[in-house]
Amino acid sequence: MHIQWSPLSSRNMPLRPHTRSVPITSYVSQQNFKRSVSARSLGQRTQAGHTNRWQLPGALGSDLLGQAQVQRAEEFGNKSSDRKNNSDDPMALHWHEDATSCPQSPLPRIVHPLSASRRTRLCKDATWSSKLDTPEERFYVLSRRVVHNAKPDAVLECLGVKWELHCSIMSSSDTIFELYTNSKRQRDVELQERAVIGKGSRVSSSACGRGLVYRKWLLSGPLTLRLHVKDASINKEALSFALRTLYDPAERPDEWGEAVLSTAALLGMSNLFQKCLKEMLTLISSSTVCSFHQVSCKLKETFLQRACERWLELFLVTELSFHIKLKDLPFDLLLKTLRSPRLFASNEYEVLRAVLYWLYLKLNPLREALPAHSIIIHFFSRETAVFLEQPQGQKYITIFQALRMHGITEWQHLQELQNIRVLPESWLLSILSNHYHTLYSGGDMVVTDFSKQAIRFGMMFHREEECCTQTISLCGFYFLLQAAKMGESDTYIFSIERLRHWDPAVSQSSIVSRPYCMRPDRSMCYQITVQSFANGKWQEHTSGPVNQEFGLCKRRCKSKPFQIERLFPPILVTFALAFPF
Repeated sequence: MHIQWSPLSSRNMPLRPHTRSVPITSYVSQQNFKRSVSARSLGQRTQAGHTNRWQLPGALGSDLLGQAQVQRAEEFGNKSSDRKNNSDDPMALHWHEDATSCPQSPLPRIVHPLSASRRTRLCKDATWSSKLDTPEERFYVLSRRVVHNAKPDAVLECLGVKWELHCSIMSSSDTIFELYTNSKRQRDVELQERAVIGKGSRVSSSACGRGLVYRKWLLSGPLTLRLHVKDASINKEALSFALRTLYDPAERPDEWGEAVLSTAALLGMSNLFQKCLKEMLTLISSSTVCSFHQVSCKLKETFLQRACERWLELFLVTELSFHIKLKDLPFDLLLKTLRSPRLFASNEYEVLRAVLYWLYLKLNPLREALPAHSIIIHFFSRETAVFLEQPQGQKYITIFQALRMHGITEWQHLQELQNIRVLPESWLLSILSNHYHTLYSGGDMVVTDFSKQAIRFGMMFHREEECCTQTISLCGFYFLLQAAKMGESDTYIFSIERLRHWDPAVSQSSIVSRPYCMRPDRSMCYQITVQSFANGKWQEHTSGPVNQEFGLCKRRCKSKPFQIERLFPPILVTFALAFPF
């Protein structure tokens, strides 16, 4: 009804600027209700909370009380809608007043909160709409939509949340199905015991009635399943996603990783487990390889473990050594990778640089970004004591023993090796003396195991390149390493060619700063290893150890071409060289 202010009542009240009379509708009079239809149809209002408080549909940033009541009403509806609302949807129902749609009824009509237009408007206008993005809410909405708001058959209590489940999806999870079967069997036994006790006792009819009602409720009510989680990697997000896939297999997580794989293993969901493994195999990178290898060892998934180790053999030096995730690389895994004959690196110094970066991050675990190379060199050069001779550094001796430091021949690299206080003096003396004897004897090396002592040089062949070459200097001898593609085919040729010191491929700086051996013939043992990605995995092609005499004339300066068909970029090529007696 409309309330009119009389002049007498308003005489003693101060006037406020920008105020106006507001029509207040009453549900008592049908006639007065019709008069206020036009006023209310100009702006629809929603009821928030249980105190009959009305507000505009668009949430105001300053209306904190109204927003709090809306959120409290939503939470209340989730808990008590099954008991208080005669609706198919057990979620919280929003009351919406629309006089134009039903002018004959003074009661507000019910609108589903998750209808398309309603939910879109709520997400745009209300600040509390982010609550619908929680893992529990996403599971609740999806499961209710798939089963058409059917009553749950079981309630899974896990990670402090109650997840309502249905029998139609339990067979896809071995763990949930086992819990449900055991719980149902236990409840049937308890009901039989109650029935026997009820027959043998004399109770009143009212008590019997209450007992029957109680037994019917137990028989038809959802079972409570309790699942304890001991794995710290399993979180609510991963559990919500795993349970959502039971209702909709097309669901995808925010991130495939350890949490999803561990959750699938806990719930006994073999299909999700294999799907997660397949996705993780395609996502191995510098940021994921360490965590993926860790979870593969924990779950004893050898296929994923080998894939991570294979990736490290190829990209430890070229990619991971430039990423902060290098600090997560375990000691044993690094040692295994360094000892692998398939380790790819452009030269032996790059392998040493990667180890120094890894050691620096282990000694400074709070670092969140890789420092400059000069900072690492200064860090290891400032100490007076040798690092590997200290108690803290003795456990890292096997890491440096796996390096082929006799292959570091550049003068500036050898100078850096002496400046850092990492290697013992005896190691440095052995490295420098071997270099001296090799140069003095015309390049002869003491080689007892070619696979572990050969000096490696590598280069990467990209898609846009037709030919890739690299000039190297080794003990006074110069070589040109070549990789070329044959026309438009997928065939590649790899070869080694000896150069004279005045050859145009040899830079002038190399002639001035490096020694040159006048020996006309040089016996060399070499091996060419080519690794490329094809058919979903990395494939390896090797020429095997080849012994050849390299001369200076055209007829004897080139190696036999190593030809491989059906190669696809990127291609990683490693030339391993050694000068035997």
